[in-house]
Amino acid sequence: MSKFEVRTDPTQINAPIDLVWDVLTEVEKYGEWNPFTPQAQTDFKIGSPAHLRVRMGPAKMKITETVCAFEKPRLIAWTKTFGARWFLVAVRQQVLEPVDDARCTYHNTDQLTGLMAPVVLLLNGGYMRRGFNDVAEGLKRYAEAIYAQAEEK
Repeated sequence: MSKFEVRTDPTQINAPIDLVWDVLTEVEKYGEWNPFTPQAQTDFKIGSPAHLRVRMGPAKMKITETVCAFEKPRLIAWTKTFGARWFLVAVRQQVLEPVDDARCTYHNTDQLTGLMAPVVLLLNGGYMRRGFNDVAEGLKRYAEAIYAQAEEK
């Protein structure tokens, strides 16, 4: 089965990976920095639901996905099967990688498989890419501001 992918370039964040991880996993504060997913609710346990409110261009939608990876402080992933597995499966990964003690990088990947994957990519790929880049930029600004405040103290 063919895989289609929406991937963002790594965004360098000038804050320690553990601080950025804390921001990324504090879902009740997503509305403060995350324009693509301003609301989320999950306990991050493998197999648990991730209830998300997503802005897909002008549309806002609620979606429930399933947590499929949680590897502190580097990887969060959730998946959604739409109908049967042959129809459409999406797996979104959010990845942090350390650069040094005070910097890390962040990127998103959404892998789509199934009969409808190319159609979804054609219709929504631009919204997804823009939304994922918005998440990266929001995470960068928010985490760097927290880190700068901590450094001032």
